[in-house]
Amino acid sequence: MAEHWVALLAAWKGAEVYPNLNCTGSSDLIMVVDGKAYQLDVKLARPNSRGSWRGNTDKVQDPVIPVLVIPTGDISEWKVQWIRGRHPEELTDFWTKSAVPFTYTKHNDL
Repeated sequence: MAEHWVALLAAWKGAEVYPNLNCTGSSDLIMVVDGKAYQLDVKLARPNSRGSWRGNTDKVQDPVIPVLVIPTGDISEWKVQWIRGRHPEELTDFWTKSAVPFTYTKHNDL
């Protein structure tokens, strides 16, 4: 579920997303942003004894970028984030920036 959520969110934010359709390899997704490809390994976080969240992101090796999914509440509330210092600078705000907003135009013929 976490991999699907990351893929959907990345696509919503304008990235091209190519999932790994089998269980082999070091990456779960290839994400293309502004013509540049990034390999992502999605990790689902679990609560730790200190009340925060932890994923197995330390096992992810460059050039693959770890992505942490924090499953709080309903899936629509799940948070997706980079691991500090383990992502390209140009993607720093990727998960937190707003997608292209919907606009509403009133049509008299509807």
